[in-house]
Amino acid sequence: MSTHAYIGIRHPEQSDLVQLRYIHTDGYPAWTIHAVRQIWATTAARDTRRLITLLLTNDWDCLNADTTAADKPSFIGGQPIPGVGTTIAVTDFATGRLLPPHPVTVAALTQTGDLDAQWIYLLDATADTIATHTGGGALVGTEPLAS
Repeated sequence: MSTHAYIGIRHPEQSDLVQLRYIHTDGYPAWTIHAVRQIWATTAARDTRRLITLLLTNDWDCLNADTTAADKPSFIGGQPIPGVGTTIAVTDFATGRLLPPHPVTVAALTQTGDLDAQWIYLLDATADTIATHTGGGALVGTEPLAS
């Protein structure tokens, strides 16, 4: 069974809203925080704004800084993004054709209990931190990206 999660940021113009991307597999805190720290330190070169750009580009099967271009995706149409993870492709079940990626999910943090996720992670580019929230939006803790 997968541990579903979302990762993103507070909306830049409305702090009660968040912008999120889905993580299908390995979304539990010990793995996700480790993976995000590794991606931040290597692929994003310790640039949190770059990290945010990388993570908000796609929905993810799994985040993993060790991903290479040769890795095989778990889902048809998914793509390995070297140094970040593997994407999830959206497929039209009627035709089997790949569709464009979903847009970023925008929701009130207090309303995220309706999402299919056990965890929500919010990055803060000003403080270089990652905050862990329950699927319903309650803050569990905040940690620096530098470990």
